[in-house]
Amino acid sequence: MWWLIPLLLAAGPAQAQRPRCDYGSGLAGLRTAAQEFSRPLQGLLEGRERGLAIAGTLRASQGIFTGCGCPRLAELTGETIGQAERAGTEPSAAAVGRAFELGRFRLGLAQEAADRNGCR
Repeated sequence: MWWLIPLLLAAGPAQAQRPRCDYGSGLAGLRTAAQEFSRPLQGLLEGRERGLAIAGTLRASQGIFTGCGCPRLAELTGETIGQAERAGTEPSAAAVGRAFELGRFRLGLAQEAADRNGCR
């Protein structure tokens, strides 16, 4: 039984056995999306394109948070993705602006959760 001790010591903690998650890149994606949501709207087509680009950025962040084991943060990011995608299909610039406002609000909730609770 003494021969098990070196094997256990060599294995290290379980956390060290897992691949590292890129949580910081996920947070950077949230910051990028916040900046994009906050830029002034130049028109309907530009707003639609920006909404779809924001959705892509947030989708990448959501994947990172899911991979890191942060289900609540991934869920909040997913809600924001919905607003960004909605902006990409709105019929008027005013509607895109409203979708961006709601997206900023939902993104703020995700960022607050990340600041307050970290990866949960």
